[in-house]
Amino acid sequence: MTGIVHLQPHSRRGILQEGFLRRRTALVVPLVLLVFAGFLTVGILTMDIPSGVTFPGPRVFPSIIAAACAIVAVLFAIDIVRHPEPAEVAPRAETRLEAARPSEADEPETDPEAVRVRSNYRALLSAVAVLVVFTAALAPVGWVLSGAFLFWGVAWALGSRRPIFDIVLAIAISSIVQLAFSAGLGLNLPPGILAGVL
Repeated sequence: MTGIVHLQPHSRRGILQEGFLRRRTALVVPLVLLVFAGFLTVGILTMDIPSGVTFPGPRVFPSIIAAACAIVAVLFAIDIVRHPEPAEVAPRAETRLEAARPSEADEPETDPEAVRVRSNYRALLSAVAVLVVFTAALAPVGWVLSGAFLFWGVAWALGSRRPIFDIVLAIAISSIVQLAFSAGLGLNLPPGILAGVL
């Protein structure tokens, strides 16, 4: 007994055949997109449209969003199935000279498949909280402000740390959407506290 453990390497085909769903947990994202696209489609088909509405009408914009969500979901699912997470990840070697980081030339090359992608639950929960606040504030606050909060909040949840730029961009996007609905589609989004201004 020498105390040396020999590890048997796994072939790529062997790894791909182990734990199909466990290594493709990101499929939940295209699934959510497909559910959202289906929800929009049902809403579009059951929408009551007045007889005097001309083209493009209120169904065009949600139809574009639903089709885009479905296409992105399918493409994303194909990419996840073709490129799953690695089955095993080598442990990170600890050295005494960890503080004195070596130069990039001295660092060993690492296999990109040895890096396991971890779920960022903090970002996910932050985005969900922003969506809940947006839903609750849409009617009383109005689209322009609540929509700007939605765009800013999602950017912040995903890691953006440029508050002034994000706020200005979020207000611009929500205002453009407001104009597109009112001037382009003839629909009025909830004005909220800006009822006398919009």
